[in-house]
Amino acid sequence: MNKPIWPDATELLRQMQSGECTAVSIVTEHIDRLEANHARLNAAVHVFKDEALAEAHNPRPGPLSGLPISVKETIGLAGQAITAGSRRMPPIVYAQDAPVVQRLRAAGAIVLARSNVPEFAMAGETDNLIYGRTNNPLDETRVPGGSSGGEGALVGSGSTTLGIGTDILGSIRIPASFCGVVGFKPASGAVNKQGIWPDLQGLFLDSWLGVGPLTRSVRDARLVYDVIAEKPLPEPKSPNGLRLIIPQQFELTAKADCINAAYTMAQTVLEMAGLVAEERPFPDVKTHFLNLQQILAAELEKPFYDMLVTADGQKFSLAAETLRQAVGRGTIYGGLFQLIAIIPVIKPRKAGRVAEIIRTYEQARADLYQLLGDDGVLLLPTLGILAPKHGQMNRASLRPGVNGTVTAMTFCNYMNLSAITVPAWKDPDPETGLVPGVMLACAPGAEAALLDAASALEAGIS
Repeated sequence: MNKPIWPDATELLRQMQSGECTAVSIVTEHIDRLEANHARLNAAVHVFKDEALAEAHNPRPGPLSGLPISVKETIGLAGQAITAGSRRMPPIVYAQDAPVVQRLRAAGAIVLARSNVPEFAMAGETDNLIYGRTNNPLDETRVPGGSSGGEGALVGSGSTTLGIGTDILGSIRIPASFCGVVGFKPASGAVNKQGIWPDLQGLFLDSWLGVGPLTRSVRDARLVYDVIAEKPLPEPKSPNGLRLIIPQQFELTAKADCINAAYTMAQTVLEMAGLVAEERPFPDVKTHFLNLQQILAAELEKPFYDMLVTADGQKFSLAAETLRQAVGRGTIYGGLFQLIAIIPVIKPRKAGRVAEIIRTYEQARADLYQLLGDDGVLLLPTLGILAPKHGQMNRASLRPGVNGTVTAMTFCNYMNLSAITVPAWKDPDPETGLVPGVMLACAPGAEAALLDAASALEAGIS
């Protein structure tokens, strides 16, 4: 597989400004590509073709003027129903765009498509009983990841210039890594989450959830972040002198040699760019991961059951659904069923256990933020696997116990770090041609340093 040669959003903006192309020609080109890709990828659940072309004839001025973008189906668009890929959950229609979409439109972006998700946006495979399965643009026999899998497929196939997703356990960075694009999950409070499903306010899990872009380049991620973030960034600068944190005793598993090769190359590239490496121990990742599963079970069980009550009041029964799944007549997507089915196994039994786990996480966050400061960047592999064949990702990820292939990914969520994954096109897997991702993370508020380092990383591994 070769790295896609489509110009990134920053270059397209330059071409429009110089008169080499127009918003109409760019939107038309992306519509053509999206339509040509639809049969093989099934990434878009709604295409606003006529509306996008009409906007392109008179695009709103701004830093994203004339760029056709996509938005995850769980992000509110005025007049559009959010289904979260669920047949059971009554659709939710938003009267107005979510604030993040309002900011994108105000900056001149043109919403061309909404993208597919796994049911309830809680699986690493993008499939559901309404819209069906989305395929990986690099290899249609493989998953694009999830839950922002439709975004990964659209951006990775060149069908939109960039996409907006959400990430609670890797849902931006998994599809970005699998589809060979850049994925940036800002810290939880960096981007307004109003108008985005599900509303997790009041739950500890809300502090795990970030909203961010999938893009063709790191500079595009920075461009979009400056539009959607509550606090814009200073001008880019050299990463020389930043501290590069190399984790030791971190519970990790890599199932392809290219993942380790890309990680080693990344450290070399970043040190050559002037970052100063520091090895630090992370011995508690295994415990944190097991606690993660308990928090998920404790905080999501009731919301899941409430949301699965149908419009006519039919409640969800795990016993009844188990029988339906066994005979191939399930009312929910299999990945969601697997997740709900393990909740009784992993949810905490001891009174006060959830509060105890939350205190553990809060102390660990405080210690980590002190370690990272405003100049520390943590280097991690994005995932310990490459994009698997359809049906294999859920079996590998939706199970009790420590899963070392996703420990780095999830660490950035429960520690509420900003994190970005960059594709290592210079270290492809020799057997499949797939590319691994390399991830950098920082404490909330240090996103400028993170993106400065990510630009240097991209130059060396992509």
